[in-house]
Order: sequence, then C-alpha cells, then structure tokens
Amino acid sequence: MFSCVSIIGAMEVLTDAAAKEMIWRDGDTAYYAGGVTDPDYCVLKFNARKGRFYSNFKSEDFDVTE
Repeated sequence: MFSCVSIIGAMEVLTDAAAKEMIWRDGDTAYYAGGVTDPDYCVLKFNARKGRFYSNFKSEDFDVTE
C-alpha cells in the first residue's frame, strides 16, 4: 500500500535570536562553527495552508486550520 501527503503553505526565514536559540543544540556546532550567532544559521518556519492525502488510489484535499 502506498500513502503520501503533500502540504502547501509559505516558508518564512526567522533570523531573530529567540527563534535561533529555541531550537539550537550543542552538537549543531558541527554544522555552524560560529554557534547560534553564525551568520549562516537561520530557522525556517513553515506555515501550512492546505494539503492533499493520497492512499488506496484515492485522494482527499484538506485545509489546515490553527
């Protein structure tokens, strides 16, 4: 059986210190040597609006509500 979901929305780039510190883990320095203040480090926030679920040769659209 094959199932999948597609989600449509908007991606937002968060560069504020609070967002960066919220998800930072000590091991992340392996990827961002400058730490949480590394200029290449940012947080991506996905805001979903709608989607489609597919399973058993059928698909169903759905809205994402807050």
